[in-house]
Amino acid sequence: MRFPSIAVPLLLIALGACSDKPGQTVSTANAAPLPRSTAMVAAPRAPAWSAASLHDVQSRLSAVLGDPTLESSGIAVVDANARPLFVRRERQPYAPASTFKILAAISALQTFGPKFRFATDIRALDSPSDGTVGGDLWLVGSGDPTLTSDDLRAAAGAVFRSGVRRVEGALVADGSAFGGPEVNPAWDPDDLQYDYAAGTSALSVDGGTVEFHLVPAGPGAPARIEVRPPGDAVHVAGSVLTAYSTALSIDRAPTQNQFTFSGRIATGAEQSIFRPVADMPIYAGRVERAMLTARGISVRDGVRLGISPLGGRVLWQHHSQPLAAIVREMLFVSNNHFAEQLLRAVGAERGIGTERSGGAVERSVLARDGVPQAGLRIVDGSGLAATDRIAPISIATLLARTLAQPIGSTLLSALPRVGIEGTVRYRQVTEALGRARAKSGHIENVNALVGFVQTHSHGRVAFAFMVNDPRADDGPVDTGIDRALDVLASE
Repeated sequence: MRFPSIAVPLLLIALGACSDKPGQTVSTANAAPLPRSTAMVAAPRAPAWSAASLHDVQSRLSAVLGDPTLESSGIAVVDANARPLFVRRERQPYAPASTFKILAAISALQTFGPKFRFATDIRALDSPSDGTVGGDLWLVGSGDPTLTSDDLRAAAGAVFRSGVRRVEGALVADGSAFGGPEVNPAWDPDDLQYDYAAGTSALSVDGGTVEFHLVPAGPGAPARIEVRPPGDAVHVAGSVLTAYSTALSIDRAPTQNQFTFSGRIATGAEQSIFRPVADMPIYAGRVERAMLTARGISVRDGVRLGISPLGGRVLWQHHSQPLAAIVREMLFVSNNHFAEQLLRAVGAERGIGTERSGGAVERSVLARDGVPQAGLRIVDGSGLAATDRIAPISIATLLARTLAQPIGSTLLSALPRVGIEGTVRYRQVTEALGRARAKSGHIENVNALVGFVQTHSHGRVAFAFMVNDPRADDGPVDTGIDRALDVLASE
């Protein structure tokens, strides 16, 4: 089973979080030889690195990065011009875990711009007559990762206010902007029951999950299981007894939205649990049909999949928050669903949004910025796949080059401050506190951290630490990386 840093749908309860841990003092007995020191020219307004200052930072970094696991890991620290300051195995490809979301974020920002908003709408081919839509009603998605059931409830209200009371046809769910399987086949099957491994669709609601709210009763009595949002999109079987401790099991039938409950829940332990749904466009359509019914609007022919016709009358349209805010949320809480949606959304600019087409866009972004791609393997957008690969020098170079572009300030502000917030809040830094912003990454045998440090005298530097080793989460690894950030901040 893989363990992501944190992966939760926007505005939902966070489950399965994994934080960085404080480590121990690092031994420097087996420090690697220093890279050769040469004077380096910094970016405009950033003082140059002299040969002496470069030798000093390399010596200090070698000292704090002397743990054997870090000795065999990939490290790249580059200046504002993407010129190497300190490297180890920097061109060897590593599994990046959630740091791979940086590539999805930058590609989306460059493709769409920070102010871009995803649109979801409900439309009819013809204007309603006397409260009746003579044919089908269409629910059309474009890949919004933030669409919620509350938004769909608002959609039902807008359709009601437009005067519609009856739909003679079906509610047709259109998720055709994206293609390929909803769930990446490279993901560990053990992960697929959890919310952080929700699928991907151009028509996705509540982060691709359903909420089960459990309300305990008296001891020995069955707890109440509330499905949110309500309706016939999900079927529940089994029961959960109220007891003095909690031990729950929730099993979903393969490729179906039928969930079977068993086990027990402690008295007074009211809680919400989120699980991925299958057939996401149909699920969204059924949720919307239930909300239309609740508003007194009948849909005669149920819900089906289809591709919306051109034109028609838009009865409701919803725009997401700006892409800059979506990227920030994704990087702060390490939201896998957001990353997968963004990967396919950029791919949709070349036709149908798939992992392959999205990966092609990401490669073109790297090529445009002159970023090395040797060993690059793009399997997904989130880094949840253990088979993703990227070299530390590639991601560090991409960060440095992006910072000099118009979207650079957007990316920088989207990264959480190390030791203060987000998935990097528990890192133990001193000099780097308030001076480093980063994205962490954790799956089994992978510990990665990439981002920026504001030095005292040389402007910002970009870094990438990638550890692929069974000892990746040992204390000395985190300690060494944290001390390295402190060294860079003090330069």
